[in-house]
Amino acid sequence: MIDRPQHRESVAVQEPMRLKRKIAAILAADVAGYSRLVAEDEEETLRRLAAYREVFDDFVRKAGGRIFNTAGDSVMCEFESAVEATRCAIDIQESLRTRNLAYPPNRRLTFRIGITIGDVVERNGDLLGDGVNIAARLEGLAEPGGICVSRSVHEAVANKISVPFRDIGEREVKNIPQPVHAFVVAWPRAAAGKDGTRAAAAPRRWRGAAITAGAAVLAAGVAGVLWLRPVPEKPAPSPSAAEQAADAGTAPLQPAPATPAEAFAALSRQGGIVAEAKTAPELYHNARLYEARGDALAARRAYLALARLGQEFVDPHLRLSALLRVQDGRAGAREVYSELMRSAPARIVEIVHALQFDDAERRAKVEAFAAAHPDYAPAQYLLSEEYSEDRLGSQTLADRRSEYEALSAFLQAEREGRLVPYFLDQSVLAQWLDRARRRQAALAAYFRNATLEPTAGFMRSNTGWVVTLSLPEAATAIAYRIGEAGAFKSTGTTPALDPRTGRPVPMPSFELPADQGQTRLFVRYEDTKGRAAGPFEIAFDPRAALLMSQRDILERMPGAWVAFRADRDTLLYFTHLVSYRCAIDRVVIGFDGGALDTLVPLPPCDETNPHAVPADVAPYRTIPASVQTVSVQLTYFDGSQSEVRTFRRP
Repeated sequence: MIDRPQHRESVAVQEPMRLKRKIAAILAADVAGYSRLVAEDEEETLRRLAAYREVFDDFVRKAGGRIFNTAGDSVMCEFESAVEATRCAIDIQESLRTRNLAYPPNRRLTFRIGITIGDVVERNGDLLGDGVNIAARLEGLAEPGGICVSRSVHEAVANKISVPFRDIGEREVKNIPQPVHAFVVAWPRAAAGKDGTRAAAAPRRWRGAAITAGAAVLAAGVAGVLWLRPVPEKPAPSPSAAEQAADAGTAPLQPAPATPAEAFAALSRQGGIVAEAKTAPELYHNARLYEARGDALAARRAYLALARLGQEFVDPHLRLSALLRVQDGRAGAREVYSELMRSAPARIVEIVHALQFDDAERRAKVEAFAAAHPDYAPAQYLLSEEYSEDRLGSQTLADRRSEYEALSAFLQAEREGRLVPYFLDQSVLAQWLDRARRRQAALAAYFRNATLEPTAGFMRSNTGWVVTLSLPEAATAIAYRIGEAGAFKSTGTTPALDPRTGRPVPMPSFELPADQGQTRLFVRYEDTKGRAAGPFEIAFDPRAALLMSQRDILERMPGAWVAFRADRDTLLYFTHLVSYRCAIDRVVIGFDGGALDTLVPLPPCDETNPHAVPADVAPYRTIPASVQTVSVQLTYFDGSQSEVRTFRRP
């Protein structure tokens, strides 16, 4: 029998798959009645699903979640926190609820969402296990547009998210051996009367009802849901006169709250359209109810009646302007606010008018308004938004500083108690403050850690100095000046184009004469938006610059310290060390691993011609032919030492 050679290197050894086990919050969602919607109008359903998925995915990303699986209309997401998962689900459902108001009930595209905390296994980015399976079953228990959570999630969020839950008890679900104890978010239900003009009162056991935002408000970035915590169940008393009035669709007479914000909160708890509304809280309450019902025309009338009162409440105007943009576009919104500036002038009317312009024009108008009204704190927050990364996409240092200064002024107003009177819905102010604090903290961390001014490196040649600049951001032009007086001189440009600006890249270097003495250099530049930065001062000390630049070259090119040459005699060259000797205090070498006990003589530093090898200096020495390796160590001008480098004979 002939033995065949074994080619082991050609046999791939398959390693066992490595699985990662962890605890995660899992959110499962799919579209209710998706097959029917597709069967009725496939193209329209797919188009809307794509648009709704953009909203869905954006909320997941902002909440710090990760989508790990999708199939048709189904989505599976992972979160590190049950609180963030639940908040994300609420945001998704509220946003899509308002989008669906534009469609008849039988064509509304609604998600069911289930959430649990469970043990999962990660494999190639996908998640498997009980946590995933239970989340999918909970999603099936949710109503269209609803959210169903497990008991573990309910316990985790009960004291952190002020939404009411309804306990639906233990449920038997497919392929899960033990019953699952589930809770659903108890959305308030609107029950229209015969005339379709009123909403049913929220269940009496809840202190508050939902305040849902319309699609226009979501576009303005001020949408939200305000829920108040439940109180313990008590035997239901007979309906009071106030409750009977609420059920009749009109607001009962009650003692006047101390502030407009309190009046608005009381109306929100009570529910129902206020008949013959006249005050700002009443008109705002009605406008939001109309908006939630999809009656945009009635909402517009109520908002405009409020605006004509000439009061300084911020949140109603932001919602009105968003509604106007949806209905009439930016040009139409500008026209309405131009008329309001004449008929009901107020600072909030003026700045909201400015917000209806586009990009740089809007930013300039908001900035001018904030400068003209430094005591009007809401303008500082709106100005900070104009310079935020979300708005600009990419920020210059000037943008970051402008954003930070505006946020600081806004938060200072909050510490001084100057913000509350500007908001009818205090939850909007809370959202502004939360976002402002997070952004200010992120900017403060950036300023602590980033290089914020240009730096320079100096390189000496036999003909002069080359100054190479390093800027803290991209620039479109660079200029410099030597000394305290005189004009700035441009560094010029390179042939390359900067893809961020479409303009030539400015030259990052310039020259100084060889005999330049100690001085101060001044540098300025223009950022990618053409705004001037600087001038910035950079100290120039020719001796210190020479020593540091030579040391830098020695450290970056250690392979050139010495070289062997074999001819009649065996020579060891150290020309490189002689050329950069100004940075060196002494050089010692050793042979074949022996002690570093041989001193290499170097000529004195000549600062007027530092790199030249003097004519009377031989930059080499003879070594025995038997030597195979040479070890070298440098001691620099400041007493620090290099690593020991070993060179082997070729």
